[in-house]
Amino acid sequence: MFANIGGLDVYALDEAKNAEAARYMYESGNYVVPFYNGDLRTDKPPLHYYFMAAGYSLFGVNAFGARFFSSLFGVLTIVLTFLFVLKHFNTRAAILSSLVLIASLHFNLQFHMSVPDPYLILFITWAYFSFYDAYKTGNRWQLFSFYFAIGCGLLTKGPIAVALPGLTAVIFLLLNRDFKWKTIWRMQPFGGLLLSLMVALPWYYEVHKQTNGAWTEDFFFKHNFSRYSEAMEGHEGIFIITFAFVFVLGMLTFLPFVFQSIKYAILNRKNEPLLYSLIAALVVVIFFASSSTKLPNYTVPSYPVLAVVLGFYLSQIDTQWFTNKWNKLGLGLYSVLLVGFPAGIYFGLKGDPSLSHLSWLGVYFIILTGVGIYNFYTMFRSKNIAALLRWNVAGWMATILLFFYLIFPQVDAENPVRKLVPQMETSKAMIAYARLNPAFVFALEREIPRFSTLQEIEEAMTQAPSGYVISRTDYREELEQIDGLEYHSEAKDLFENPTTLVMKWGKH
Repeated sequence: MFANIGGLDVYALDEAKNAEAARYMYESGNYVVPFYNGDLRTDKPPLHYYFMAAGYSLFGVNAFGARFFSSLFGVLTIVLTFLFVLKHFNTRAAILSSLVLIASLHFNLQFHMSVPDPYLILFITWAYFSFYDAYKTGNRWQLFSFYFAIGCGLLTKGPIAVALPGLTAVIFLLLNRDFKWKTIWRMQPFGGLLLSLMVALPWYYEVHKQTNGAWTEDFFFKHNFSRYSEAMEGHEGIFIITFAFVFVLGMLTFLPFVFQSIKYAILNRKNEPLLYSLIAALVVVIFFASSSTKLPNYTVPSYPVLAVVLGFYLSQIDTQWFTNKWNKLGLGLYSVLLVGFPAGIYFGLKGDPSLSHLSWLGVYFIILTGVGIYNFYTMFRSKNIAALLRWNVAGWMATILLFFYLIFPQVDAENPVRKLVPQMETSKAMIAYARLNPAFVFALEREIPRFSTLQEIEEAMTQAPSGYVISRTDYREELEQIDGLEYHSEAKDLFENPTTLVMKWGKH
């Protein structure tokens, strides 16, 4: 979870905006109204900003400080999953469920980022497991934990923190034939939701008051209802893509076993904790599959509960697993994928002109080729399912560590902030035209005013004897119409089509 979190730039758009908003809170002392680059930021509530500000206080305003608590929350999510499975299943299942998460590259990526998702994942996981324990034992502390976790989720990402655990609880009680007033009353929904609101409502009230309702209106209508009902920022796709995010991208290490584990859980639905975990996972996936806006990070709260299902299934299988021809076919196709992984990475990087010189990085994935070959050996010779699982987990864990320490840092070094900022005299004036890569704001630790007309740029230039205009190459011809403004440098944005442009004026 902590692998090289300080060695990678805060570059991704969402990361940079969140890290910068947290920096503003930390340095201004305004922990009520979030701002990014001088503008009101209404995307998310502030709990993750508070943790990032704590990280800055402990480690400085840098990537490590921004990501420290994200990684810590990843560790806590794995611990919660392990303890839940240990309590309701067995030690082997608990270890395997934990390894499902540890060996998932996509799960690790989420907890390497300074965004609200790591915090929401922990709080949703905490709520899921606390509800089931409270339901089974009637323990008041577990019930308190359930509603407190929901309150923290409300303060992290909003109504989704109520919707996902709430839907899961209702569906579970219905399928368990226990949706009765006596049971509902025992779970104390009215007092519990009041507790959740006590955690979150004071801040919501205060930000509503201080922004005259602007934050409230934009957050609930644009970033919740509109994001669900219509695709935003080009993040759209067919219904099935959400299932691919989870079952292929998230569970890639255990792809040959995912669908079998779901089938096994359905057939063994009398196993209550197994049924509950499956319901929780499917609620997340189906909820976001029905949303118009689709992003891979949305469905990550399903990973811990899906890991429960997968971990228990893996703890039950033996050599008889290989007697099923469909199991062998799935493992065979997966092993072919692993064998071809280095070539896929090579050609993927080769196809991007700005990264083609790094295509050799595909060689680092040779470990997965070895795992794929071993899978074939196991399938046709040894039939040792335990050894196969160990080798796949070990191979992916080694690849994940290589990814964060050796592979991605070299790709990350190609981002325009890393390339262009050292060429600029950062003490001089900085302004932006039309579009601004948010990573520059965090890297320079200052507000960069953004203007939308050439006249505004000309006026801003008169306020300082020299400085820089940050924009995109799409606007170069427009900017060159301004007397005294000349080309300085450019660099293609990482994983994006635009190219960042820097123009300059005055003496340098």
